[in-house]
Amino acid sequence: MTISDVLRAIKKHWIVEIVLFCVVVGVVAGTTFAATPIYTASTEILTQYDSASSSESSTTTNQQQYANGSSLASLYPDLVQSDEILQSVIDNLGLHTTPTALRSNVSAATNDSSPIVYIYATDSNPAQTVRIVKELVKQLKKQVSAMAGPDINVSFATIQAPVEPRVASSPNVQANLAIGIVAGLIIAMLGAVLREMFDKGVNDVSDVQTVVRDPVLASVPKAHTVSNGVPAVITKPRGRAAEEVRRLTTNISFVTPKDLKQQNVIIVTSTNPREGKTTVSVNMAAAFAEKGKSVLLIDADVRHPSVAKALGMNSGVGLVSLLAGEVSAKEAIQPYWKSYLQVLPAEEQKTPSGIILGSDAMRQLVDQAAERYDYVIVDTAPMTVANDAAVFAEKGGVLLLVVGQGVAQKKALREVVKEFRMSKTAIRGVVLNMVSVNNAGRSSYYYHEDHEDAGSSSKRKSKSGISRSKSKH
Repeated sequence: MTISDVLRAIKKHWIVEIVLFCVVVGVVAGTTFAATPIYTASTEILTQYDSASSSESSTTTNQQQYANGSSLASLYPDLVQSDEILQSVIDNLGLHTTPTALRSNVSAATNDSSPIVYIYATDSNPAQTVRIVKELVKQLKKQVSAMAGPDINVSFATIQAPVEPRVASSPNVQANLAIGIVAGLIIAMLGAVLREMFDKGVNDVSDVQTVVRDPVLASVPKAHTVSNGVPAVITKPRGRAAEEVRRLTTNISFVTPKDLKQQNVIIVTSTNPREGKTTVSVNMAAAFAEKGKSVLLIDADVRHPSVAKALGMNSGVGLVSLLAGEVSAKEAIQPYWKSYLQVLPAEEQKTPSGIILGSDAMRQLVDQAAERYDYVIVDTAPMTVANDAAVFAEKGGVLLLVVGQGVAQKKALREVVKEFRMSKTAIRGVVLNMVSVNNAGRSSYYYHEDHEDAGSSSKRKSKSGISRSKSKH
């Protein structure tokens, strides 16, 4: 995953990021404010040893040695946390605890090069911390005097007396919240990246652009694409789907190279079945015819013909019979809606499609149609079924890849793109199909499909001459 992919994932999954950020910060803040405040008191003590047999006194913390060879000062941290001293503190202060529990709340520190001892105590009661520190100093002096022997006088000079703390030492609210915010940002970004990595489906334009670097020419909504055998361009001409199809037909001219052979041949395919390539093909044919262009729509998906079914037409005679020389073009090609919108359906065929579609007869058919019609739209099989689209595009034409939102899978889409690149076949544009109306990204202000009732649609259908009986001629 590249940096651009990471940035795209962060931008795409912003809702997940907000939720994760709020959860992390909320947990940290809740834990911080719910925690019992802990206060810390401390004191600094200067230890001195005076020899009873000499009038001279010295601060010999590092020179006065104990039986084991260690200076007494180096033993202070251990002495402060010893059971004997802790039990004496508990007994004298009347604490309801044990030496083991108290040990975690007291500590001492010293430096071998300095006779100064630092003693600390923590407790939820600030006044209690001062009492504990004072008692620790008292018990420590008693213990050290006993260990030093009768010849050494031990004295403790207070450098810094313990003061009752006014501010809790724990929890550190500001530090914890800062850590929570930073952790929330990091976890939110990681969550977005992980969500993107484990999200196998294609859910929006950004998913398509992550895999396919070619432009997305249109986002066709899921609803009202084909209704009762009639494309949305005819039944809902002012609807969202119709306008997106018109956008598609316009954008095709922008992505078609001027030196491309057969610029008027449009090859439509998809990664998997059920991504709506046929509905895009029939609507695109109707949109071109709406502009007064002559169009031939060819159903080249001979394994699973769907154009005739989508338009409510007869598929008994069509492409296979025409290529076999059994019928003439006049018999195989059927008019639809307008006289210059014609459809060449396909019959279901068990013969391998490569033999049919790769034949010289098929190539001649496309060449002749490209010369006669303004546009020739070839609806081919999905790429996971057969690479017929690559066979057609190799000879020229504009290759469109239809990607069904919520149907297409990123892995399969990557494999298809890889196959096209391997065959040096250029995808000219992508159509994101079956887009949720709420996520279509267009304002509904100018769309009037909800006001086009069934009656007006029926009148338009009748007036246009579209009927099942006519299509069966």
